[in-house]
Amino acid sequence: MNALNILTTRDKSVAKRRFWAFLVFWFVMSYLQGVFSGFNEDEPYYYIYALYPAWGYFDHPPMVGVFVKMGLALLGKDFGVRLFAALSSTVFLWAAWRVLEYKEKWRYVNVYILLALSIPMVNVYGFILVPDAPLLVFAALFLYVYKRFLYSRSVSRAVFMGLLAAAMLYSKYHGALLLLLVILSNLQLLRNKYFYIALLVATLCFMPHIVWQIENDFPSLKYHLVQRSAKAYRFLYTWEYPLNQLAVLGPFTLPMMLIAVFKSKARTSLSRTMRFIFWGFLGFFLLMTFKGHVEPHWTIVAVIPGIYFCHPWAVQNETRARFFLFGTLFAAVLLLIARILLLIPGLPTPYHNQEQWGEAIEQVAGDNPVVFRDSYQKPSMYTYLTDNTAWTYNSPTRRSNQFDYLPIIDSITGKKVLYLGSGKEDSSIEILCPDGDTLRGRWIENFHVDSVRVDSPVK
Repeated sequence: MNALNILTTRDKSVAKRRFWAFLVFWFVMSYLQGVFSGFNEDEPYYYIYALYPAWGYFDHPPMVGVFVKMGLALLGKDFGVRLFAALSSTVFLWAAWRVLEYKEKWRYVNVYILLALSIPMVNVYGFILVPDAPLLVFAALFLYVYKRFLYSRSVSRAVFMGLLAAAMLYSKYHGALLLLLVILSNLQLLRNKYFYIALLVATLCFMPHIVWQIENDFPSLKYHLVQRSAKAYRFLYTWEYPLNQLAVLGPFTLPMMLIAVFKSKARTSLSRTMRFIFWGFLGFFLLMTFKGHVEPHWTIVAVIPGIYFCHPWAVQNETRARFFLFGTLFAAVLLLIARILLLIPGLPTPYHNQEQWGEAIEQVAGDNPVVFRDSYQKPSMYTYLTDNTAWTYNSPTRRSNQFDYLPIIDSITGKKVLYLGSGKEDSSIEILCPDGDTLRGRWIENFHVDSVRVDSPVK
């Protein structure tokens, strides 16, 4: 079997039709997966964002809430919450393709399709809507416009760059790292008048969020820069980092990306920028492991330069093509199996039996508000599933979250609530959940924060 022949499409018109057919397939597959799969534990939290629109939130900028809000407006709760996950991932694949400078990329469109199907987090962000999803699509769009800007500078392109830079920052603060790496890779931008137009546009667009931070005493900065820091360094933080990157970028694709980027030469301004972004993201978050735990997906933007360099590298000779073909096909099949498992009802995973979990609590609580202890995920999930009011009480040893900034506490103060999360010695109610977990709690007739006994935190 000749792997290069399999990866090659000699007719450009056929390649174009295949590419667009793949994007349609990707959107349909991702959207249906999103409609019929259970939620990631944080997704209902961003549903709460959408219920309370604001210029900022405790944990993240507001773009993920905007995405949810637009989906709700278009298709309602059942079909719209994840709509923009499928849309944004499809646009991401289009934009990342347009970023490629490889002259023969249409000849090897199959390589690009296999890369998309075999990279774990690219698949995940096709149907799970978290802040990284808008960050990824706006990063790819920004780099596409930046590519065009390098060849032909104009006011319109500078304005587009500024708008997309602001969109990245509104998606996740990691967008600032990408912008910094772009500037470091091309310091001549600092002497270009169009760059300052882009900077001005981005600053003006992002100003409402800055004002929100000032008015609320910079809660996001304090959380990410101070509260997330570990009390002491643990070697596990650094040891698990490369293993997590294999899970994010793929056990087969990550090694190929590393080799391709390492062996590449910065022949153009864009390729130099891509090298900075790839090594910058991986290196920066490696250093961050000395500060505390690094979430695996924080490096996801590195996938764009990873694809940029891996695409031409994979077809340089038959040996590489064969390794690429078998590796990506194997990974794609595994990911397909995982996606099918998410659709099978009744499995004992956190992504299954969620409606039954909400029903079990609602049977006890009725229409009364429910206060969960030390969890922002549970009240978010309960609100999404039942449309009933829920809130979280955070014990003194736990961090704050967006519920501390919402008016929910005012609406439930003085009312009868079901409080879930108290210890065994203070529980008169036990709710057996479908996952086997038991929620313990009690009724509080006249709820106020002081009525919740402060003891050791519980799960």
